[in-house]
Amino acid sequence: MDKKRWKTVAVSAATLALLSLLVFWVFRDHFQEIMQNIRAVSAGSLLLLLGMSVLYQMLESMVCFTLVRRHLPKFSFKQAVEVVFLGVFGNVSTLSVGSVPMQSYYLHRCGLMAGSGVGTMTLEYVFHKSSILLYTTIMLLMKRHWLYRGGNGFVQYLWLGYGICSLIIVVLLLLCGWNKIQRLAAWLIDRLPETEKWGARKHLWKSNLTALYAESKQLLHDRWCILKVLGLNALKLVCLYSIPFFTMRMLGIAALSFWQVQLLTALMHLISSALPNVGGVGPVEFAFVLIFSHYVEYTQASSALILYRVATFFFPFVLSIFIFLGVQKRMINDSEKT
Repeated sequence: MDKKRWKTVAVSAATLALLSLLVFWVFRDHFQEIMQNIRAVSAGSLLLLLGMSVLYQMLESMVCFTLVRRHLPKFSFKQAVEVVFLGVFGNVSTLSVGSVPMQSYYLHRCGLMAGSGVGTMTLEYVFHKSSILLYTTIMLLMKRHWLYRGGNGFVQYLWLGYGICSLIIVVLLLLCGWNKIQRLAAWLIDRLPETEKWGARKHLWKSNLTALYAESKQLLHDRWCILKVLGLNALKLVCLYSIPFFTMRMLGIAALSFWQVQLLTALMHLISSALPNVGGVGPVEFAFVLIFSHYVEYTQASSALILYRVATFFFPFVLSIFIFLGVQKRMINDSEKT
């Protein structure tokens, strides 16, 4: 293994260790009780959770496959899986900064223009955020009376989540579909310093804006593709929001029904989207305990959270390390051949 690959492995291992220590520090006062609860979970139950995690990533890959296949007829589902896991790896290992660049570079190597790759990943993010907002709203309309009977200590966070999530969607949609906003963004980019370093960045950002606008115009006229992506996102969210329900059943917690957990998990994701995070860590943990501790004991909520994050964060990140190394090795070999 060359030095670059060793460096990747070392950074990934250090990230996992640091995040594990962070979890231990947050729950240190109840750690023994939490570990006792988790030890009671069977190996078969844990495999079920990991399987649901993989299913979620496969549905996410289907969304990517649907969007990219419009431009690259030879784009395979395997490549879509690699794009998704490169996003997972970049989100953690580069603290969210390198996620889209990694994915767009990979798509460029597959034959998609660099700007179009950024545009596709941006639109996928818009659909993801919109689906979360829509799904949460539907669940609130179905279960609002039960929710308010259980307590409203997190309602202020809920409206904050609605506001910020809606703002992100509106801003991105305006960037995608309104030419005047495009020109304003380009004008702001032009106001940046006129140095060699900033000049290259400005040219790249303006090219990405142009590609994003062109990609958006094409996609917004493809209603079948939009409906398909929204449908896949709905299935993806049902799968993701089912994981806390199964973690609670594995821990012997029967206080909440399936649809009640679906609602609470949807609220948790909406709230967490309104809070700052580093590499995907922090807001989810805070929102999960904040919401679920209203309905179950604190140690039970914390135990369910740890199992949930193993399935949705740590396990996908470990898989993404191997996929990243495989993609990196293949690209190096291809470069040496040419």
